[in-house]
Amino acid sequence: MKFKWSQIDELLLPDHYYLSLDDECFFLGEYTARQGANYSDTNQLIINLKKGVDRKGRTEYKYKISAIDEVAQYLANNINAKGWTLVPVPPSKSKDDPMYDDRLVQILAKAKMLNSDIDYRELVVQIGSYQAAHLTNGNRPRPDALADRYQIDNSLMGGLRDIIIFDDVLTAGSHFAAMKRFISDHVPDKRIVGLFVARTTRDSDDPFEDFEVIA
Repeated sequence: MKFKWSQIDELLLPDHYYLSLDDECFFLGEYTARQGANYSDTNQLIINLKKGVDRKGRTEYKYKISAIDEVAQYLANNINAKGWTLVPVPPSKSKDDPMYDDRLVQILAKAKMLNSDIDYRELVVQIGSYQAAHLTNGNRPRPDALADRYQIDNSLMGGLRDIIIFDDVLTAGSHFAAMKRFISDHVPDKRIVGLFVARTTRDSDDPFEDFEVIA
């Protein structure tokens, strides 16, 4: 897949209504909701990346591993990591949940193996599990509710650089907004930007439709 960095600008901002003009967010491709994997290379990549961990052991799971490797390799070769710390957004399931999916951490760990300049930290820890946003029938958690579940790992604060919040898909922007607000409360002197593998575009007016594959 051929990636290209793009920035969320004022024309794209209405698609991600929890973002503001002050937010600096970048993405590599566009995921089109309610379309299948064959719709685009980005749809294929995201659908593979978000295959649930309950599918581990099935033949199809190798595509998830390949998607993780593909994104990691791109990050390693195409990001100026000096001066930045990448912080993954915690998944909807906590680490003690059988459905916990550490795909973002796997991407960053593999990217660091390829590029030693990369600094990544699980700086934000989530308390408990919650229903994935795309399964909430429109009742997506708001940034304040998400931030209430976060805790900072103070053991990882030393030598912290400016922050890149890393996530796979940008939809409404609630997770980025929650993470930015929460991290800013602890390190107000740091610049904070967002980096996403894809942003979501939609073919219908339903703002809450999302993935056809369960994360």
